[in-house]
Amino acid sequence: MLTVLMATRNGARTLPKVLTGYCALMAPPGGYRLIVVDNGSTDATRAIVESFAARLPLTYLFEPRAGKNVALNSALGLALAVPETDLLVFTDDDATPVPHWLTELARAAAEQPDYALFGGAIVPDWEAPPADWVTRLVPLGLTFGITGPDLPEGPIFAGLIWGANMAVRRRVFDTGYRFDETVGPNGGAYAMGSETQLTRMLADHGEKSWFCPAALVAHFIRAHQLTEASVVQRAWRFGRGKFRQDRRGPYPYLFGVPRWMFTRYALEMLRWTRATLRGDGDARFLSRWEMAYLRGYVHEAWRGGPGPATRRVLITSFSGALGGMELRMAQEARILNAAGCPATLAPSDFPGSATWRQALRQEGLDTGRINLPPVFEQWRWHRLNRWRASLTGPAQMRRHAPDLVHVAFCWTTYGLSALYVAQRCGLPTIISVHNAFPKQQLSAWHQPVARQAFSSVKGVYAVSESALQHFLALYRDLIPQEARLAVIPNSVDTERFQPSATRRAAARAAWGVPEEGLVLGCVARLADQKQPAALVSLFAALQARFPQLYLVLVGTGPLEPDLRADVRRRGLEHRVVFAGFQERVETLIPGMDLHILMSRNEGFGIATIEAMACGVPAVGTNVPGTADVLAGAPGGLLIAPNDEAQAVADVAALLRDPARRAAMGVAGRQDVIERFSEGKVAELVRAFYRGIV
Repeated sequence: MLTVLMATRNGARTLPKVLTGYCALMAPPGGYRLIVVDNGSTDATRAIVESFAARLPLTYLFEPRAGKNVALNSALGLALAVPETDLLVFTDDDATPVPHWLTELARAAAEQPDYALFGGAIVPDWEAPPADWVTRLVPLGLTFGITGPDLPEGPIFAGLIWGANMAVRRRVFDTGYRFDETVGPNGGAYAMGSETQLTRMLADHGEKSWFCPAALVAHFIRAHQLTEASVVQRAWRFGRGKFRQDRRGPYPYLFGVPRWMFTRYALEMLRWTRATLRGDGDARFLSRWEMAYLRGYVHEAWRGGPGPATRRVLITSFSGALGGMELRMAQEARILNAAGCPATLAPSDFPGSATWRQALRQEGLDTGRINLPPVFEQWRWHRLNRWRASLTGPAQMRRHAPDLVHVAFCWTTYGLSALYVAQRCGLPTIISVHNAFPKQQLSAWHQPVARQAFSSVKGVYAVSESALQHFLALYRDLIPQEARLAVIPNSVDTERFQPSATRRAAARAAWGVPEEGLVLGCVARLADQKQPAALVSLFAALQARFPQLYLVLVGTGPLEPDLRADVRRRGLEHRVVFAGFQERVETLIPGMDLHILMSRNEGFGIATIEAMACGVPAVGTNVPGTADVLAGAPGGLLIAPNDEAQAVADVAALLRDPARRAAMGVAGRQDVIERFSEGKVAELVRAFYRGIV
């Protein structure tokens, strides 16, 4: 299904013609619906929209906060609540479509599955015939969002897809992208670029754009917009928006502006003077347009809204390995970038971190590294490390020019050194908590240093309620009273992780599991916290009852040699598969009949929701983190920790009941979509940062 989103503010003048055009639309396959979001209109907009409700699949939404992008983001929340929506089409209240507009966009989207952005042709609908100089000299695309139908169908630069006629796949917004609410029409002298801010960002992150000339709309150009003063004013607004979209380049800067712009402005001033003296109106206008654009750029850099050098978030941690916390940090960087808040991901070095950073850079994320002396993470040389951190740490952190530092805690004090250095830099901080920590008393020497470090904290969120409460048990007295507290769970890409008979068959064939076999699986590091030895023992007890049972361990870790020896000792080497580290676990999980996590504690347990997203029932020990996900969940089962006999009985009952497993798989996937989808979590992240950044 297609959903069309239209923001309007005092659109009574153009809406009757536009909505009449909608009445003549041909419905695309699967149908469409139209959401008109009224951005605080004071004219007859609402009455006009509602007068078409009987003729159109129309929903009216009122958003009082000023700003076109504010209104569109509000409408997106309504649109994404309908699972059938797979393509979102954006347009304006003064853009009249041709009858086959939506069918052409739907066709292009169906034929080009690798493309996420689609733009159609936009032709001018002049209120009054334009003067000759307008059609000859004015850059109609930058000024009025015009893209002619004479361009061939095919790939296109994302910056040429304008807001009056653009379509975006749902998955883009499900991963957290939204319109930047600081640009675009807001009732005042706004910075242009409400849609290109998003499309260019998506292009930077690897999404491809397609142009469909047959999907055409006519954009109403008002008579008063055709004066030279109005066109020049729009050039100034374009310059403001351009500053917001640009990344800092490799050239020299002066006062926050590329130095070449000052030279360019001086040259244009000379050209304008020469054209004026010669009476060359065309050359005079072109120089005036260029100077207005440059003034807008400089205005935004010096006095306007935030640009590429501000509101930057540095995400760092004390990392030991690539795991759930690191993946969540990368996801948060994507969410912040999509919200117009540049983020740099710079954890400490760990085995494999260079390869991971390279992959993230190819994706378009800004990455780095911060390796601080461990003031808190190790006791040995703690005084020397404090001195070293105070001396060298601020330079490492300031190199990334952050306005806010996000410190991810994987364990007790693991992250406190980064918090300490950020406070020394005078930077505000937030903390994310990724595990349920045991209570640990800070040393008398560390306590005042930790109090100093926590003084800069503006907010703390944890991936589960258990993780938050365990963290507060450790640090509540150090956290400023005004700091924001929240629970923001981990998420799962429900498009990537989904049930698949094809993947199930392929995985089981690779493991050598016969068709009638049963598979217990676990995706986790082979480390003490995950208790894989307890899982092997549980499997051995179950295998005696279920001769067709197999165990698949996906992951590596320090306990692997001991586990392999234990499996050989038990004579189970032909029933236990050590699959090693697998980057694409979504291709393996569907091959399991149950996913079991025997952890002694968890911050959350991402593999648990990944299994449920694949329609695989999830079993886990009733411990903090896992219980936050599975307690009351229709797709999961909690088993008693340290009680193997009861665990064997509970899992055996589930293995004997394929109908129950099937029902749990269906219900579990729906539960994950409702609670842990990427779009849901991205909105929680944005809400947490709102007001802090």
